[in-house]
Amino acid sequence: METNDKMDYEDDFLEDIQEYEYQEMFEKANNIVLGFTATTGATGAIPLPFADAPLLIGQQVAMMMAINGVFEFDIDRDALASLATAVIGVGGATVIGKTVVSNLLKFIPGVGTVAGGAISAGTAGIITLALGKAYIEVCKAIKMGKLDQSDLSRQAGKDMLKKAFREQMKQNRK
Repeated sequence: METNDKMDYEDDFLEDIQEYEYQEMFEKANNIVLGFTATTGATGAIPLPFADAPLLIGQQVAMMMAINGVFEFDIDRDALASLATAVIGVGGATVIGKTVVSNLLKFIPGVGTVAGGAISAGTAGIITLALGKAYIEVCKAIKMGKLDQSDLSRQAGKDMLKKAFREQMKQNRK
């Protein structure tokens, strides 16, 4: 009887440690997302029309790589760039429309530049926040054994990330 009690206690203790480690990972990953959300917002505010797009993708891929570091995953940078581009394209016409309009406004000196920069900064921040939170959800699924790390660059991983991204975009609208 005592042996079973000791084993139950040890199992509970190990589960508690694992839960604490996971919570610490999730917190670190969320802090990374918040930091990159701020920096991509600043990048989006660049007053030059369409100059921010390649920089934003680079920053978002760097964010995903930093999240990988927290979860101790080793995923190729090119695979992450492809994944980010595919997922952001799912954002739909609204995001693409805002991006185009804000960049066109940047062509108008003065007020247009300021308004375009503000819209572009907000859009960049919202997209980065949604992508980061969605990527954390996928990383959680991998860590919990619901998805294999190698599936991330396959259709199953892309589908899971796209779905999580759509959900995050809906939450950000509220």
